[in-house]
Amino acid sequence: MEISRRQFFVASAATAAAIVTTTGCVSNPAPTIDAGVDHTIPLPEALSEPGSQVKVRLPHVKEPLLIVRTKIGFNATEGICSNSARTELQYMPDEDRLKCLGCGSRFKLDGSVTQGPAQKPLKSYAVDLQGSKLKILG
Repeated sequence: MEISRRQFFVASAATAAAIVTTTGCVSNPAPTIDAGVDHTIPLPEALSEPGSQVKVRLPHVKEPLLIVRTKIGFNATEGICSNSARTELQYMPDEDRLKCLGCGSRFKLDGSVTQGPAQKPLKSYAVDLQGSKLKILG
């Protein structure tokens, strides 16, 4: 059976879309920053306003954390939903909640579940502002 080049590309794109849809891998568009071995990052411009968020990769931690800036400071939790193992979370400042971009679960900034289907809370981390750096503790 022969297929045209166009048919091949259409079928490949459809297959890729199906894989992404069924694996639940949905990404938060927030910038990603690599922390140093001491778990610090320079305070990024992306966190200059309340309601902003960045993803941070810590050494020896498999998945990135999500750091959000609120009106009173900074919070950090695991950045991946506890229900959808590959789906990132996004901060919803109007709700003051983290939302799973795949299953729709909602979490408080302390990691506790406010709306399922997730049942397991997220690990939360303390964030300390040290001059012009953020240190992730925990």
